Amino acid sequence: MALFEFTGTLDGSDYTPVATGHVAAVMQWEDTANGRRPGSTPEVDEVTGARVYVADVMLPLGRDGRPELFGVRFAAADEPEFAPYAPVELVGLRVKVRASRTGKGVDVSFTANAVRPAGPQRTGRRSAEQTEAA
Repeated sequence: MALFEFTGTLDGSDYTPVATGHVAAVMQWEDTANGRRPGSTPEVDEVTGARVYVADVMLPLGRDGRPELFGVRFAAADEPEFAPYAPVELVGLRVKVRASRTGKGVDVSFTANAVRPAGPQRTGRRSAEQTEAA
């Protein structure tokens, strides 16, 4: 049993997360003869049925606001691509902090409802043409 655990949401208006460009599908854990290991079956979000991915994102949460690298888990219908060192938006970002399983320090994990490029979202060409015609 953990000595402590905290889960909360983060307001993204105070910082700009930056993607590294690395995204990977999360695999379900499987019990093997060598112990519990990530398997070959992708993890699926229970609510949406979409695959779960982890994107490496730099967040300014280090000492004196230094960026630190964290993996942010989220579900998406298709594997997203992020330009390296481009700002991203973390929609519905949640953090979980708990005592480390090793007994030294803490473990921090991040989950978001969505991860997408920051700034105005692009619309399809047809939508833009229809808007101009109106």
